[in-house]
Amino acid sequence: MNELPDVARFVSGLPGFDLLDEAQIKTAARSIQIGYYRAGSVVLQTGRDNKQLHIVRSGALELRNVEGDLVTRVAEGDCFGFPSLMNESPVRNQSVAIEDSLIYHMDGTVFSALRRSSERFDTHFIRLLSDRLLSRPLPTKLHGAGNRQVSQLISRSPVTIDASASVRDAATKMGDQRVSAILVTDKGEFCGIVTDRDIRTRVVAVGKSGEIPVRDIMSTNPVSINFDALAYEAALVMMQKQIHHLPVLDHGNLVGMISRSDFMRIETEHPLYLVNDISKQSSVQGLVAVCKRLPGLITSQVGADANGEQLGKFVTTITDAITRQLCRIGEAELGSPPCDYAWVALGSQGRHEQSAKSDQDNALVLNDAAIAANDEYFKALARIVNDGLDACGYVYCPGDVMASNPKWRQPLKVWKDYFHQWITVPSEKALMHANIFFDLRCVYGNAVLVDELKTSIREDAKRNELFLALMAKNAMFFQPPLGFFRQFVLEKSGEHKNTLDLKLHGIMPIVEIARIRALAAGEVRITTRNRLRAAAKAGELTEADASNLIDALELIEKLRMEHQNRQLNAGKKPDNHLSPAEISPLVRQNLKSAFSQVSVSQAALLNRFHLA
Repeated sequence: MNELPDVARFVSGLPGFDLLDEAQIKTAARSIQIGYYRAGSVVLQTGRDNKQLHIVRSGALELRNVEGDLVTRVAEGDCFGFPSLMNESPVRNQSVAIEDSLIYHMDGTVFSALRRSSERFDTHFIRLLSDRLLSRPLPTKLHGAGNRQVSQLISRSPVTIDASASVRDAATKMGDQRVSAILVTDKGEFCGIVTDRDIRTRVVAVGKSGEIPVRDIMSTNPVSINFDALAYEAALVMMQKQIHHLPVLDHGNLVGMISRSDFMRIETEHPLYLVNDISKQSSVQGLVAVCKRLPGLITSQVGADANGEQLGKFVTTITDAITRQLCRIGEAELGSPPCDYAWVALGSQGRHEQSAKSDQDNALVLNDAAIAANDEYFKALARIVNDGLDACGYVYCPGDVMASNPKWRQPLKVWKDYFHQWITVPSEKALMHANIFFDLRCVYGNAVLVDELKTSIREDAKRNELFLALMAKNAMFFQPPLGFFRQFVLEKSGEHKNTLDLKLHGIMPIVEIARIRALAAGEVRITTRNRLRAAAKAGELTEADASNLIDALELIEKLRMEHQNRQLNAGKKPDNHLSPAEISPLVRQNLKSAFSQVSVSQAALLNRFHLA
């Protein structure tokens, strides 16, 4: 494209991208598509998938959360959309142009490749992401950090420059020292601070020379904190003053500086850094070692009042990261794959609804160009990934629904035939498979293969009432544990005697209702909540019924989450079996009401397909 040299010049001057070499810049520039948006246009929609990094070439945008609150504004040279891209999750904030804007859209696979090829580039965006996360209100507890002194957060001696030095010298030193801010001294006395954003907005953006002295652009008399203050006090100062860097003094003498990312660096239970560490492992043994932090991370999230939906997405994000890295390890060992493929997550991982106790359900969808001889490669790849997941704590599927089973690593056309047969000639085995395989989601590889399969499934399922009716009948296997007079029906024997199986008889009935209702509405959405909302929007459920089922799901998930957290803290393996004695009488009543709502919704499902 004719604009390529101009695009490359602009991108090469952006923070983070200035750490790349010429060849990497050209790769980035070639992947960019240019979009023009009039004021008021939506660039990114909350809840949608995002496959690109977005860079403001000119203009300005506002990012607002689902409540409509302003999160931040971005202008020329700023990037947005990277949190959803890096976490491979739906967009959290809606991005709206507040003036006519020109946006560069960089291909997400190229962005990921650049992060893998340049640790400095990757670190820059990790810092941006951590700053974005920590710009939200801080919790009252900083797990692992709150009781530390500020001095324990300092990771290096202060990086300083004299006030008379040029901005160019400051920028060079910041690049060499890999810092995003530099402390300024005058005759040895601390007098200011300059950040990379200061250089962009106060020099580059306004066309000033890089030879002007640092004192002309520094922030004077910056807020600072004493080295023996508590880390929590530093966090409050940074939040209240809306600053990202905080100089640390010892009786007036400069001893270092902390940034928002330092809180996350020492917060080993933070998911962002666990995912980042996972991506750096080149062996299964390395992944196993990193995964030992997962229980602590789960208890940390529960302690921070995460709800069941948030914890499910968080645990699934970790599992996805492990799966992707195992695929990369496999490819590094086996060489390039002989054809395109998609590694597919099924069941609770496919729905983004994993808990502290999860086995693995997965499959491989191959390009139709695959030939029989290619199976040796994919058999070996599946074994590496399945064995690796088991080693990391995700035990083998008891029903052998894994890519290591040759039946579940097939070309796209075979998968289409599978689903067509299951739907049009339903049998008991077909219904069992449907319970797992309708929750499919691409975790690694060519997602287009999975999208095409979903389109085929949607058309077959929507027009086959008999299949949906049999699914509804089969779903009655998962009955809420309530007897006459609203009494709990407890396990009668075995290891879990006198307990409630919250997964089998609490969560799964809701999952089944949501899946069938969504399919009847022609929807193949993944998460249970989104399926219920989509079914309500299509008139398959009333808004009240969908809302009641979501409320019931949230309560049951919360109780399971708290139960598993207690087990993890006691050094036990987590399970899904809750004793009513663990919860208060009021919570027991609420749980009975939730189970009753599920029973009512099951009866309505049977009635919908004339099975009552």
